[in-house]
Amino acid sequence: MHDLITSPRCAPLLFGAHSNGPVDIEELEQLLLRLSRMAADLPQLAESDFNPVLATPGGVTVLDARIRLLPCRPQDPYLRRLR
Repeated sequence: MHDLITSPRCAPLLFGAHSNGPVDIEELEQLLLRLSRMAADLPQLAESDFNPVLATPGGVTVLDARIRLLPCRPQDPYLRRLR
């Protein structure tokens, strides 16, 4: 998860470029892990949009979230599908 955050070209902005303090990378990682866990736990999750996300040295806050769910269909608990 750490590489996902630190590899983009804009990653230096997260570490304090332009005289801003470094953001809380651990909290940002936790947000992404929780989002992926939500996607794994809710098969009816069709779409999620967190925009904007405010990342500061003191933590990470989702300022607006939009989530779209599909109607829940009964599933065979022993059948797994790839998404």
